[in-house]
Amino acid sequence: MKMDRLLQRAETAASRTAAEVSALHPEKMRFGPFVFEPTPQNIQVNHRAILRESVTVSGEEHTARVGTGRSCVTGKGAFLGPDAMVRMEALEGLFGEAHTLFLPGMAPFPAILSALSVVGTPSPNCVEYTVSFSETGEVPAGVSGCTFLAAEGESLWDYAYFSGVTVDALVAANPHILCIGALQAGEAVHIP
Repeated sequence: MKMDRLLQRAETAASRTAAEVSALHPEKMRFGPFVFEPTPQNIQVNHRAILRESVTVSGEEHTARVGTGRSCVTGKGAFLGPDAMVRMEALEGLFGEAHTLFLPGMAPFPAILSALSVVGTPSPNCVEYTVSFSETGEVPAGVSGCTFLAAEGESLWDYAYFSGVTVDALVAANPHILCIGALQAGEAVHIP
């Protein structure tokens, strides 16, 4: 006879510096229409696995992964230059909204901007911040009918992944795209 216990979600964290992220992929971090310039200095991605532990009558223990939880992304960075406060206010305007989160070197996924804090006292040319995103597990509403400008190294598969639209439907809606596996920077991608 087995006694089953569901374990709390186990988290594994992969923390990367901005230099490590840039080495993986030169693209910038984006959240919906907002581009982080520069990409936050420290990005931590927490992936969760849902585990089940079983114990037999003889005391033998087994642990098995039975699913995955939603990811959480945190970062710390600074907006620099004369428009630092304007950029912070633009990011604040997205608070609580669901958009697609693009992280360098990772597949994009739908997320909500769940926490945003100013660190220290901002100056006109420097606003330090911390930011958190929580994966929603669903396609953000309002993606259909939108047009996005691709970043270097993206493909139509990236857009199929976050929009829930098939690659064939994206190809049909974007006859101007010559290479679906390597989009040009700034190339328009229409989501039907």
